This record gives sequence, C-alpha cells and structure tokens, in this order.
Amino acid sequence: MWRKHYLAAGAVGLAAALALTACSSGSGGGGDGGSSTTLDVWLMQNTLTPASQKQLEQKFEAKTGAKLKISIQQWDDINTKMTTALATDTPPDVVEIGNTDVPLFAANGALADQTAEKSKLAGGSTFLTGLEGPATVDGKMYAAPFYAGARGVIYNTDLWSKAGITAPPTSWDEFTADLDKVAATDSAPDFSPVYLTGTYWYGGFTFVSDAGGSIATEKGGTWTSGLTSPAAQKGLSQFKAFQNKYSTTASRTAPLDTPDPNAVFGTGKTSVIFGNGNSVATILSTYPALKGKVGTFALPSENHPGKASPTYLGGSDLGIAAKSKNLALAKKFIALITSRSVQIDQLVKLDGHMPVTTKLLDEATPEVSPVLRAFYTAGKKSYSTPAAPGWATIETDQSVLAFFSEVAAGTSTPEQSAQTFSAHLTKALNANQ
Repeated sequence: MWRKHYLAAGAVGLAAALALTACSSGSGGGGDGGSSTTLDVWLMQNTLTPASQKQLEQKFEAKTGAKLKISIQQWDDINTKMTTALATDTPPDVVEIGNTDVPLFAANGALADQTAEKSKLAGGSTFLTGLEGPATVDGKMYAAPFYAGARGVIYNTDLWSKAGITAPPTSWDEFTADLDKVAATDSAPDFSPVYLTGTYWYGGFTFVSDAGGSIATEKGGTWTSGLTSPAAQKGLSQFKAFQNKYSTTASRTAPLDTPDPNAVFGTGKTSVIFGNGNSVATILSTYPALKGKVGTFALPSENHPGKASPTYLGGSDLGIAAKSKNLALAKKFIALITSRSVQIDQLVKLDGHMPVTTKLLDEATPEVSPVLRAFYTAGKKSYSTPAAPGWATIETDQSVLAFFSEVAAGTSTPEQSAQTFSAHLTKALNANQ
C-alpha cells in the first residue's frame, strides 16, 4: 500500500469474516443494466483533493448521466469496516483498496471479477506490476489499478557535492563508489552514508527480486515460499552486505520509523534514504533549509548493469462490490478512472500521485518536477507481493520485518533465517485454501 496500513484486527479473524461474506454473496450483483442513477463510491482520506473530486463528479455525470456519491473513509480499521459493508445487500458499488489488501476480499467472493473489462481499459495491457499483481487472484483481475507511488533513492546533493560528486550514479558500482566517498568525508559516530533499517522489507525484497528471486510462487492453488532458492539467497546476501556496510549498526534491528528516516536525513545524519515522493515533500516542508539540496534517482541494479532495480510499488486499486446493483455503471466509473483525462489531468497534476501504466508514466514525466521524475522511472519496474489473502497475516504480525532484521543483524545465516520464515510464510499464504 502507499501508506503503512496495518489491520486493526488479526488477519485470521478478518479472513473468517470474509469467508462469511463469500457464503452470503453467491454470484451477487444485479444485472449490467443497473438499478440506480447514483453510484456509491468509497475513497480513502487524502486520495483526491477537493478540486479533483469535483472534476471527477462532473466528468462522471457528463459521461453517464448518473450522479457520483463519494464517501471519504479513514485508513484506520478500514478492512474490517469494508468487510462488513461488502457483506450487506446494499454495499458501496466501488471501493478503494490498498493494493496488497485486494486478495483479502477477492479470494472470498466480496469483489466482482473485472477480467473481461481489462482489455477495454486505457492502458490495460501495461498496468504496473505492483498494482495489477496483488489484484489478480487465480488468474482473474478483481480490482483495477487506481494510482501508484514508487520508492527510490533520496540523497543530499550538498553532502555529495562536498565529497566531490556532481551527478547521480548510473550504475551500482558508481552508487557504492559515491557512498564510499561520502563516508570518507564524515567520521562522526552518528553519521552513515545511508540510513536503511534492517526491517525495511520493501527494500529487502527489491534485492531479492533484482537477483532473480521471488517472495513466493503459486502452482495448482498452492503457494510456496521462494526465499530459500539460490537466487533469493543471493539477493538476501546482497541486502545484508549493503545494509551492514553503509548504514549504522543500530539500524540493523531498528523499527521502520524509529527514528524517522526523514528526520535522520533532515538533520544531516545521513546522505541517503529510500522513500517515495511523499518523503521528499515531508523533508522539504519540515527542513526548509534543504530546499534545492535534495536529489533523487532510481536505485541502480546490482545484477543487471544499465538497468534499475525493481521497486516496491504502493498505491490503491478499485474493486467493484460483487453485490453491487449497478455493475454497468461501476464499470463505466473504472473506465473513467483509468483514462488519461483522470490519470494525468487529475491524479498527477492535482493529487500528486503516479499514473498506473508504463505508457502514462512516460507521458506524465514531463509534467512533474525534476525531483519527482526518478520515482516515475523506478515505477516502471516493480515486484508484486503474493496475491493470497494470507499475505495480510505476514504484514500484520510483522514477521516480515523480523525476518529482514534477522538477516541484517546476522543472528543466523540468510539461509537459516529464510528457512524459518519460509515455513511461516507458506503456511500463512495457504491458510484459506
């Protein structure tokens, strides 16, 4: 997801509630003709600016003749609230769902199958992997990409300039050579060239994916962890080596946000952090003295020279309730949301999000500030979390954070850590089979 959303209730309890939803929903959903002139849509807090919301309502009415009723929801405990709402006979027609949460609802019959609509959507053949992947369960697409947010490298151009570096690196070797130069300029015990916590699983899986490994694979309806494979082990070892050499010893076991990486960066205790466009905005608003001193670039691949590493892609997808009485109208709304008119003219220009296809990323790049363009480059190549309801367990119980922290700290070898975590991961991913 774009932000750090965690389920308030345990994933097992939520999955059970969803199972009840599935039992009561049947094929659900009324006919394509629809039975109402108003479409009920749930969107999350801060997704759209007021100006963008107004434009969307106007465009939808002009396109369909129907009204759009948008209800703004809070992220706290949203999955539990949505589970209840989708189980009723009068659910919201369309719901915004954090991308990694889609399998929770899709696998249990709460969402309508949108597979047949994919080819009709603008850019449907070039949807970003990190958004489309989790929304595709058993080969069927249950939610359409809404907006994206990619992670990249954020660096202090002033500190790099003092180390004699005048341009961002274009390869992994250049990147690490630059970090070595930065390290040589400041020997303070509380300074490190990079601040990267061992718990930063978004980046940890970037190394795994870049080395050719996968989080998990699915065959015949059964999921199996991929983290003990030679490729994944290579990526884990590369993550450990990089984190250990360039970040602080304390960061190996530090929580994701304590201390806040933006604050570590803003106070000059590091020259590099990993984050998205929101991190840049936060840094510049909190530390105005850094204006003009923040640069960005896509993380170069360690294993594929000349290319960027796969990034963790946050963002949201849009699902249609299986019990919606306005399926035809809901499909028209999805078509409008994925159109260039909304993706670029609104989500990019008014809301500050990234569009959801590689084609639109290229088209929108000139529309954003230079400091944000690196995230557009990074967003073209993303990895996908497993499209299984049990992935929510892995995020909720924070076992994935503990796994990468253990790898970084070296309390056991990457292979030993992967074997232990893989047993839990495989069990969680298959819990609702």
